[in-house]
Amino acid sequence: MTDKSLSLWRTRIIAEMMDTRKLSECELDDVYKFHRKDAQKMIRTVSQYSRAANDAYRRGDCVSGHHYSLMAQEAQFVANCLNARAATEIFKSVNRTDDLWRLDLHGLHANEAIRALQCRLQQIELSGQRPKPLEVITGRGKHSRGAPVIPAAVTNYLKECRYRFYELRSGAIAVRPKFVELK
Repeated sequence: MTDKSLSLWRTRIIAEMMDTRKLSECELDDVYKFHRKDAQKMIRTVSQYSRAANDAYRRGDCVSGHHYSLMAQEAQFVANCLNARAATEIFKSVNRTDDLWRLDLHGLHANEAIRALQCRLQQIELSGQRPKPLEVITGRGKHSRGAPVIPAAVTNYLKECRYRFYELRSGAIAVRPKFVELK
C-alpha cells in the first residue's frame, strides 16, 4: 500500500467515524494532529533552512546563504498550503451539519478562524434570513499556550467591523449579522 493510498484510507476512516456525532475533545485533538502533521514537519524544515542560511551568511558564504534562504521561502510557501488544506479539513470535521446559524472554530489558527467567520457572516447576510444571531463557538483556549487566542481574535474582529455581539457562555459568542435592505 502506498503512502498516498494509506493517507486516503485514514482520511476516509476518520470521516466515517465522525459522520454524524459531535467530536469529543480527544477526537478533536486527533483530527487536529492528523491534518496538521505535514504542515508542522514543513515548518521544522523552514526553521532548518533559515538556520542554515543564517550560518552561511555569518561565515561570509553569501551564495549558500541565498540558496538556503530561497529554500526556506519555498518550504514556507508549502507549509502555508498544507496549513490551508488542514484548516479546510478540520473545519469540515467540526462543522458537519448544515446549520447556517452555528459556526465552530475549534482547531483553527486565529487567521483561519477570522476568515471562516467572515465567510459565514457574508453568507448569512446575503441569504436575507433574519431569525436569530449566529452562534460562534470559539472554545475557551484550553489548548492555547498562554492566553486563549481565538476568542480574542474573534472579538477584536467583531469590534473592528462594528458587529453587535454578546457572550452566550464561556467559549461561545452570539453575533448579530448586518442586513442590508434591498430596494
